Amino acid sequence: MAGLLEYLLTDFGSISRLLLESSIISVFGFLASGIFIYLYYRKFYGVTEAPKGWKTFFIGLILMSFYQMLKVPYTYRLIEGDIFLGLFLIFQLFAIGTLAYGLYLLKKEVEI
Repeated sequence: MAGLLEYLLTDFGSISRLLLESSIISVFGFLASGIFIYLYYRKFYGVTEAPKGWKTFFIGLILMSFYQMLKVPYTYRLIEGDIFLGLFLIFQLFAIGTLAYGLYLLKKEVEI
């Protein structure tokens, strides 16, 4: 198994195994966080509508997990070019902005 992994990593470019593992762990971490937020929402809000902060934060976590999945093909140079880099950075900034706005709304709801 390790030989196959090393072959794939060198076949796609010179990238460390640690970067691949950390990307996979990040994807699972963001998705697990999204699942826990969804379960929290179901338990405490049930049939009522969740506050906007929770929805925005949940969407931000989903976007961040997509960002982590997009990072791997770009890092392995499966896609190249300035246009893809620009789209990648715009998506990253949008995901971070959504997550930060969701946190702001959650903080604002707690202070009320």
